[in-house]
Amino acid sequence: MQSVKILTLTYFDADEKMRDRVAAERGEKAARQMHLTDGFSIVALEGEILVGLISVYAKRLPAPLDETFDWYIDILEVSKDYRRKGIASQLIELAIQRAKEAGVYQIRSWSSEDKIEAIPMWKALGFGLCPATTHPQGKEVKGYFVAKVL
Repeated sequence: MQSVKILTLTYFDADEKMRDRVAAERGEKAARQMHLTDGFSIVALEGEILVGLISVYAKRLPAPLDETFDWYIDILEVSKDYRRKGIASQLIELAIQRAKEAGVYQIRSWSSEDKIEAIPMWKALGFGLCPATTHPQGKEVKGYFVAKVL
């Protein structure tokens, strides 16, 4: 008989203490992408183990839609050993639920093409995918803008 490990996860809003923990465990870049005052961050824990993180902030669309807000997922991370278990999907669904409650028009993000596991997930969650190339710090990065109208 094959054994199956069932995860017992807790999802909760991150605070400054959790940001410090993310910096220590995931690095300063991940901690800088956490939004606590201009958005929100949700972490997933299995017991005391930090296994996932999503951070979202509001962005005003440009004219002529400048009265319309969308939410932008700045970071979505799941620990390698915990991937393909629905954790990222659950974090996104929690963000979508909050966005709907707030009356947000859409939720969107960016996924570089090297994140091969993420591209089918975005599609399965009903996000539109638009191929694009960005140039952060002059370096070409190919990927997809993803968006879901709520």
